[in-house]
Amino acid sequence: MPSLFLLLVTANKPVGAEEELPPLPEEEARPGFTVKIADPFIELHTGPGKGYPIFHVIDRGEEVTIVRRKTNWYRIIGKDGKTGWARLEQMQQTLLPSGERFEISELSAEDFEQRKWVLGLTGGEFESAPIFTVFGAYSLTENLAAELHLGKSVGDVSSATLWKANLVMQPLPDLKYSPYMTLGIGEVNIDPSAILISTTSEKNSFSQFGIGVQRYVSRSFLLRFELNEYIIFSPSEVSDDNEVVSEWKFGFAVFF
Repeated sequence: MPSLFLLLVTANKPVGAEEELPPLPEEEARPGFTVKIADPFIELHTGPGKGYPIFHVIDRGEEVTIVRRKTNWYRIIGKDGKTGWARLEQMQQTLLPSGERFEISELSAEDFEQRKWVLGLTGGEFESAPIFTVFGAYSLTENLAAELHLGKSVGDVSSATLWKANLVMQPLPDLKYSPYMTLGIGEVNIDPSAILISTTSEKNSFSQFGIGVQRYVSRSFLLRFELNEYIIFSPSEVSDDNEVVSEWKFGFAVFF
């Protein structure tokens, strides 16, 4: 809501009117470290994104204080007290008081390794029916994690609730786009949505194999895309009528 308010105020200001931002919250109004502008100028946006308007420009040679980082944006304060958001690309050209270039540490797998817990949400299709899943994970080693998933799929004929536990193997964790494989087991409960042959619910065990790729967006945020194959075991001990079901899903996760 504060970002929406700033956009509305900006849109209704007369051309040429000076933009004033509200003061920093107390938790952000603490001393940071200072850098000097080396580019001809740095543009300050009212928020951390290109869609936020530019309200002020800081010229070369001026010093600014870095307060906060949010993905590829930095919140900075100028000598005149104006505060705004600058792009990472411009901040990479700034200098420390010693004259050395300000080194911005890029995201690496170490950021993920240091945060053991992951919580995420995905959406996609489970055998042509929409499915939404919440999951949690714990990193066991650099290349191995354990996950728990709870998903809900609603189709025209039936709906399904499934839970699964799986292992995630990540052979190349150093890559920004990091591939991974999953192996899991679980249970799916299928409830008919229409009166067909039977109206009773069915509960089946399954095994699952999947591949995917995840991209680290920030030090606490990642995106992931995944393809899975499920073998749903027949509940009958007499017949071997197992079913193979495909799933794809896309989502995000935060790690901490």
